[in-house]
Amino acid sequence: MNLADFPISALQRQQPVGEDGRKLDRVEYSATRYDPVTRQRVNQKVTLTTSSREGLPTPADEHVVLALLCIAKHSHNFAEPTVRFAPGQLFEIMGWAPNGRSYTRLRDVLRRLKSLNIRYENAWWDAAGRGYEEEVATGIISSYRLARQVSGPRKPGSEGLSWVTWTPQFQQSLEKGNIKRLNLELFFRLSTPTAQRMYRFLDKRFYNSPRVVMDLVDFACGHIGLTESDNVAILKRRLAPAIAELEGVNFITRMDPSERYQKVKRGVWRVQFQAAEQYSSQVVESAPAALPAPDAESLAMEFYRQWDPSQPARPGPRDVEQAQVVLAQFDATEARAVVACLVQVTRKGWPDCRSFSGAVQKYLADAVKLHRQRRRREEERREAEIARLRALEEAARQQRTEQELNDAWQRLSEEERAEIRRRVMERLGGATAPEAFLHRFCLQELANR
Repeated sequence: MNLADFPISALQRQQPVGEDGRKLDRVEYSATRYDPVTRQRVNQKVTLTTSSREGLPTPADEHVVLALLCIAKHSHNFAEPTVRFAPGQLFEIMGWAPNGRSYTRLRDVLRRLKSLNIRYENAWWDAAGRGYEEEVATGIISSYRLARQVSGPRKPGSEGLSWVTWTPQFQQSLEKGNIKRLNLELFFRLSTPTAQRMYRFLDKRFYNSPRVVMDLVDFACGHIGLTESDNVAILKRRLAPAIAELEGVNFITRMDPSERYQKVKRGVWRVQFQAAEQYSSQVVESAPAALPAPDAESLAMEFYRQWDPSQPARPGPRDVEQAQVVLAQFDATEARAVVACLVQVTRKGWPDCRSFSGAVQKYLADAVKLHRQRRRREEERREAEIARLRALEEAARQQRTEQELNDAWQRLSEEERAEIRRRVMERLGGATAPEAFLHRFCLQELANR
C-alpha cells in the first residue's frame, strides 16, 4: 500500500533525461496530508535516487514489482523475503511477449530496482505502529538472480531458477500486513501509466471511503506523478484521458468537469472521485501462471467435448500429463481459451486426430500463437474504443469549458475585461496577434484566476 500512495518511478515509459542528454538520477514527489492529532496539514515528500547509469525506474518497473508481489502472495504469502519465479511466469502476468526482448527488458528493470533508493519523509505508513514514520529510506529489492529457462515448458511444481529478495524494510511492511488485494486483470488492461497509477491510488483510498476529495496539485503531481505546473488547466487536460478511461471501465462514476473540479480560491482547486457502484474494494487477485490450477483431467475433457460434443472421449493418463503441461503455462481462463484454439488448428491440420495428448504435442505452439493473436486483436479493439470515447469526451469537455468561459467573460464588467486584456498584452511583449487568439488568451487568463 505504500507503493500505491506515491510513485516509485517516472511517469513516462521512456527513460527521462536531463538537458545534457544524460539519464536523470533523482526525482521528488511532494504532497500534504491532514494530521488529526495536530489538526494541521503535514508535508510529505518521497525522493527517488539511483545511479545515472541505470536511470530512474519507469512504469514497467512498477509492473514487475506487482507481478512479483502476486507470485509471493500465492507461493508463500510473504512469509519469506525471497521470491522464486520463472521469467515466463512474470511475462504471463504482465502480458509481455515470451521472447528475448522481454527477457532483456526484465533484466533492465531488475537492474534499476536494485539501484533504486527511496526516501519517505512523513509518507511511509507503519501498519504495526498505526502511524507514519518521520523518515524511512529503503529500496525494493536487495538482490536478484535472473536465469534463462533452458528449453521446453517448465515442469509443474518445479522451483524457479530466478529469484529476487526484498529489502528488510520492505519485507517487514509486507509481513505486518500493509497490503490489499488488487485486480491485476483490470490494472494491466488500462492503456496508460497515468490511468494505471490513478487506479492503484484510488483503489487504496476507496477501501476506506467510496468518495475521495483532495487538493488537485497534491493528487496530480504528488501522488500520480505529473510534472508540476502552475497552470491548473494543463493539469486537468493531462488527467482527462485517464479519468475517461477509468470511467469507461466503471471504476469511477462519470462527472462533468464543473463537478469533478471545485475552485477553493485563486490558484487552489480540489478534485473529487466517487467509486462506481459496480466497484468493490474486495476485488479478486490475479493468480500467477504455473501456480495451483484447475484439474488437468477436466481440461483434457474440455478438448474432447469441443472435438465431438455428441460422443466425447474420456481422457487417458497421457492426456492428463499433457494437460498439466498446458496448466503449467497458463491460468484457468487462458488454458481453456488455448484448448479452444487447439481444437480449431488441429481440425484444420489433422482432422483425423483422436487424442488430446497428440494434439498438444503437435499443435500446442500453433494454438498458443492463435490465442495470442486473438487476445492482441481484442486489446487493440478495446484500446481503439477507449481512444474514440476519450476523444469524444475531450471534445465535449473542451466545448463545455469554452462555453462556460465565454459566459463568464460576458458577465465581467468592462473594467475587468480591460484589465485581463492588459495582462495578456503584457505577456505578449507587444507582439501582435489576431483578435481570435487574443480572446482565447483572455479566456485562459480568466480560467487561471
